[in-house]
Amino acid sequence: MIRNDSEGKQLTAFAGFVVAGFAVIALVAAELVLSAAIHGTNYNGGDGKLAQATILTAYKFGSFLQFNIINPTQGLGSQLLPMNVWVNPAYWPFAFLPKELATDVSAAIALGIFVIAGYIMARCFDVPVVPSAIGAQLSIILFAPSSFIFQLSTIFSLMVGNAVVYAPHMIALGLLARLESGSWCDFSLTTAAIFALLFYSLCCDPLWSMVHGFAWAASFAVVAFGRLHLKTILVRWATLGCCAVLFFLSGAAEYAYTLTRYTARIHFPGSGDRPAAPDLLASELFYSPYVKYFYILWALGWLLGLLTLSGRARLLVVTGIVSYLLLAGYSLLYLLLNVPWQAPLPVYLAHGLFPLFVIAAVAGYWGALRVAALSAGRVTATVGRRDGIKWFFHHTGAPTRLRLLTAAAAFVAVAIIPAAFANFAMTVGPQRAELFHEPWPNEPEFIAFFEDKLGLEVGRPFRGSAHVWPYDYRTSLTVNGLWAHSIPTVLQYGQLVTPASFYFTHSVTEQRMRANGFVPSPGRSWEIYWKALQLLGARYYVPGHEPLPLSADANFAVSTFPYRPAGGRHGLWYVYELPHPNVGDYSPTEIETTASGAEIAALMAQPNFDFTRRAVLSVEVGQPLVPARDMRLTLIRGGWHVSGRSDGSSLVVLPQQFSHCLRARDERVRLVRANLMMTGMIFSGVVDTDIVFDYGIFSPQCRAADLADMRQLDLRIALPMRRVTDGSLFPDWRGALATLKAAASAVK
Repeated sequence: MIRNDSEGKQLTAFAGFVVAGFAVIALVAAELVLSAAIHGTNYNGGDGKLAQATILTAYKFGSFLQFNIINPTQGLGSQLLPMNVWVNPAYWPFAFLPKELATDVSAAIALGIFVIAGYIMARCFDVPVVPSAIGAQLSIILFAPSSFIFQLSTIFSLMVGNAVVYAPHMIALGLLARLESGSWCDFSLTTAAIFALLFYSLCCDPLWSMVHGFAWAASFAVVAFGRLHLKTILVRWATLGCCAVLFFLSGAAEYAYTLTRYTARIHFPGSGDRPAAPDLLASELFYSPYVKYFYILWALGWLLGLLTLSGRARLLVVTGIVSYLLLAGYSLLYLLLNVPWQAPLPVYLAHGLFPLFVIAAVAGYWGALRVAALSAGRVTATVGRRDGIKWFFHHTGAPTRLRLLTAAAAFVAVAIIPAAFANFAMTVGPQRAELFHEPWPNEPEFIAFFEDKLGLEVGRPFRGSAHVWPYDYRTSLTVNGLWAHSIPTVLQYGQLVTPASFYFTHSVTEQRMRANGFVPSPGRSWEIYWKALQLLGARYYVPGHEPLPLSADANFAVSTFPYRPAGGRHGLWYVYELPHPNVGDYSPTEIETTASGAEIAALMAQPNFDFTRRAVLSVEVGQPLVPARDMRLTLIRGGWHVSGRSDGSSLVVLPQQFSHCLRARDERVRLVRANLMMTGMIFSGVVDTDIVFDYGIFSPQCRAADLADMRQLDLRIALPMRRVTDGSLFPDWRGALATLKAAASAVK
């Protein structure tokens, strides 16, 4: 039977779907083989273990679909890193599988979604099936263990779920490229789809979604102007404008703004300043010997694409070129500007743009091959006049043979990359099986002790927390293990360290930290330090692998546990028990009021300041206070339950960072800022209420009050800023030239 043209096209579309599906499945299988051969590369290192601990905490203490919650394991209920474990499929394995297996399955899922998104984007730009699949497949080198082999940025090996966060932006860009002037229905559906994709990305992880969105903003602008046809330009910009309006009206835009503004890194610019010399945060060129070759290959592909492609495929190449030029200029600003850097780091932007660069380059190479094939086709046509070959190509069954031959060639083409990586895993993998593997610390006695004494469970009373100092990389691995086992610590590590807690460490305990850490240390005096730690809820203090010095004046009970670092000298952990940690029962009655952060810190730093009797508030109480009694602080999903009694009105200072986003379900309870960063709860009579964290994409307004608090407290820290010299925005010509020469010399 002879099929008509429409049937042939359907068969071709079906074959393309099968080829693309095979390309994705084969690549995911190759990734699993790689991960099985080279161990421990997914969620690798300290940050990778932090990500695992965050995922486990979110599942254990968050309500379904809730991802803006307090973190009961870090920093006195600071906000948990907003990694949405409920909607990001890359995190689902952690709900069912052991950590070691979940990491590899998570990476395979993330890679599959990322490759599908890259393929869809390429197809939207009218790139044929095979080059679309090959270009998307090459993204595997962003994932571990390939990223370690090529010495690339480890974003997708530390935070594997970010691949799912980035994927919707690629599809959205492709949909924008297909939008033309004409049907209102097409405009509405495309706008709704693009908004849904961008919103989903923001819901998966708002912090990294904003980083990737920043990187791809120029790409969307280029595509919006792509056709140089006025109606098309207006329609595409109208779509982007509608998305912006929807983000504003829904509260998502305000949420994204306030989430980043209420951080120590933004509030204290010098806390996250960069070195004066070219560093690994500026570009992968400075630490990977392979990246310069990638750029050369990409540039050649882009050039070929400009010469051989047309239509949307050529627009894809132009988008890649413009995005690269803007990235290069952005990196130069990072190197030259004499101001603290608060925007996303260039290396993050380059990593996010990788799939755009590589897919555009592959499209260019494919265009060149097509031109070469057309030239060769003339020779084939001449040869094809011979009887035997003529029969093969022009016989009644020839179209079927050609389709089968084309499909077979497509399957072979998209199998090359998975086969190459699988072959590498089987031949070279055994030699590198443990090269990158950094196991969790082998400290069962240490973990078991803290699980018994401090371990958190929903419905269990808060019993205090641990504090570890000094805090270095090896110590961080153990601390991540504590968090993974739901053991709370005073210290916090992450992008959401608040301005108030950061100021507390600098002004009260005189600790100098970078912006991503809240780690109080005994900088001013041991006496003040012990009182401050107990205010913050510390029941145990871990000074590392040496006993406390005599100057600490610490007459505390001490326990020791084996310390077994991987690849290091074994020793002992020393654990000291503090006498009176704040477990929600500090009820001071002597209140001082001031709205100045510096004055609050000065009062608390006085040697005779007793946190059990005295407190400093930013607002007036307006009534005499009596001590509360029978106080009980219990963990619930998404917050705390507090119960207790008072013979009048009482103030209780909770071991919880204050935020105007905290809300007591009992409206008679008043929450105030106490002791600079703590939550003060004022009540009368009997209290029995939940306290929840009411901040999210649709309810971001409360964070504006927190930002207003920071302005009122006037928190200032004189931090050295290495890039701020004579007040000029840019270095002089000689200094700029020296920086550029240093950058050129630093390229690997």
